[in-house]
Amino acid sequence: MSTQAQTACNNLLDLCGQVDSTVTLSSAMDLDNVAALNGSFSATSVQVIRFHTTYLDPAGQGLEVHLSNSQCAPFFQARVFQPDPFNPCDAGAFVSVSDLMTTNEDTVLYTAPLYINTDYILLVGSNTPGCALDVRLEGRSVSIDACCAAAIDYGETVNVEVKGSDPALGFVWTPEELAQMVDNQLANLSPYETTTFEVTGFVEGCSYTDAVLVAVGSPIEVPNAFSPNNDNFNDTFDIYGLSQFEFSTIEIFDRWGQSVFRSVSYPNPWDGTFRGRAVPAGTYYYVVNLNEPNANLAPITGHVAVIR
Repeated sequence: MSTQAQTACNNLLDLCGQVDSTVTLSSAMDLDNVAALNGSFSATSVQVIRFHTTYLDPAGQGLEVHLSNSQCAPFFQARVFQPDPFNPCDAGAFVSVSDLMTTNEDTVLYTAPLYINTDYILLVGSNTPGCALDVRLEGRSVSIDACCAAAIDYGETVNVEVKGSDPALGFVWTPEELAQMVDNQLANLSPYETTTFEVTGFVEGCSYTDAVLVAVGSPIEVPNAFSPNNDNFNDTFDIYGLSQFEFSTIEIFDRWGQSVFRSVSYPNPWDGTFRGRAVPAGTYYYVVNLNEPNANLAPITGHVAVIR
């Protein structure tokens, strides 16, 4: 009983960008009108790989085809073509968008800039039937872009635009609870602390992820010194912004670790006394817990100088 060899078209592989894949060159080079490839591709055992570009303008950048771990001696070949979208296996309609790569070493094949939202064919072949190699597609043509990183004050929000994916297929944000889409491609991000957001968008059957950093300034402003000398200037340890945190706590320690002051929500700033007596001049240390119900904010620590 004989086993019929796989044909190139029947064995066509759809591949997403940014995904590692091992391909086996087990199909006969039997594409329609294959004679059109004479002089531009000569391998006899092939894998036809179809990929679809995202909606992100390549802006002069080509696709990177990473080829590695080849088991194809003495060489393998690779080339990228733009096919007829209605018949991807018609070699007579192929338009080359890269040089022909012939090697047996780990390499990167670079293409010309590609069209957005378009099918392309990566043809990989060898004269050694059944050999394998690893393939990965990288570059702007198989990416999305969340723009842009921002710095905001505590309590502010920022809008970030996501380009490159199909808005009709939606987005997945992490952390989800701090992001809200406000139109097809625009998201409103509302972090309480510096946060790296990840967003995943979709193009046909592929998913692509990008990250964007939103830096959040300190929610409170803590001075590094005050002078409780009853001159009506800088007499108390005033922490600006703390009053907005109803459940906050602050505790202040001397250099031996003894607590000299503690308050909830800080309605009355510390005046440099402990049990009704003025504390000595020197450095004291504070721990502020904001206890914000909607955010897991880390304690704010530091030191303040009491000047007399």
